[in-house]
Amino acid sequence: MKLFKKAGNVAVIGRPNAGKSTLINALVGQKVSIVSPKPQTTRVPLRAAYWDERGQILFWDTPGLFRRRTPLLNSKINTSLKQSIESADLILYVIDQSRQRGDEENLILGKARKAKQPKILVFNKIDIKKTNYHHQYAVFTDEFDAQVSISARRGTHLKTLLNTVFLHLPSRKQPLFNPHQLPNPKSPDLTPEKFIAEIIREKAFLSLRQEAPYMLATNVISIKEEKALFFIEAEILVISEHYQKIVIGRNAAMVKQIGTLARKEIELVTNKKTMLHLNVKNDPHWPERF
Repeated sequence: MKLFKKAGNVAVIGRPNAGKSTLINALVGQKVSIVSPKPQTTRVPLRAAYWDERGQILFWDTPGLFRRRTPLLNSKINTSLKQSIESADLILYVIDQSRQRGDEENLILGKARKAKQPKILVFNKIDIKKTNYHHQYAVFTDEFDAQVSISARRGTHLKTLLNTVFLHLPSRKQPLFNPHQLPNPKSPDLTPEKFIAEIIREKAFLSLRQEAPYMLATNVISIKEEKALFFIEAEILVISEHYQKIVIGRNAAMVKQIGTLARKEIELVTNKKTMLHLNVKNDPHWPERF
């Protein structure tokens, strides 16, 4: 039987803020994962699809290991990371070479070392010249099948990385997916509701400080479309009245800022005027559902 072209699931792993989401967005040419300067923004693995004449790739944007926050949320996130690695055909281990190696890095490295699949070491943020700790990571390059140095933010050497990924992927009898049957071709997991909820969560991360972002989730209740106008009702869920007050802010200034930033991006993506009603709800049980 004639084999299909190269195809496989690729788990993108790395410590928090290594640039995994930025890299995946750059590789597929579309925003599918939210990005913020705060560590551990990604909570659940999110798939992003890439295809060309060589074959198909499903990149899995995985969360960094959680060591704090709520115990239930930590357990869910760490379990999902483990499952993503186990089901992958290939591992991309992304390292932020502008930061020193530490305990978080060693935890992720331990996960990578246990993986039996081919592994590619990706040195990210080569555009940052002030600090460079490449030498701290070079000691375990021999444990990987290949290594590529990139800047996900600037798009440097991403073609080289894709070539390396395809080189190490297996050939398949059948394609992984039919792009024409995906609701969102670049990201099979993103329904409109999920996409908008993630935009709101990203803007909350960017607007809030310290612990507050980790104590919240976002949920889209309804989307209604009338001519060239979207009406969206959504909520930000927090675990206590304390965080509810922080997210609302004085004279509702914070929730208004989050809503304005989210609305502007939604309008940019959809090219439609948007009315966003955003409510902040105290729900201590939300980690059980998200």
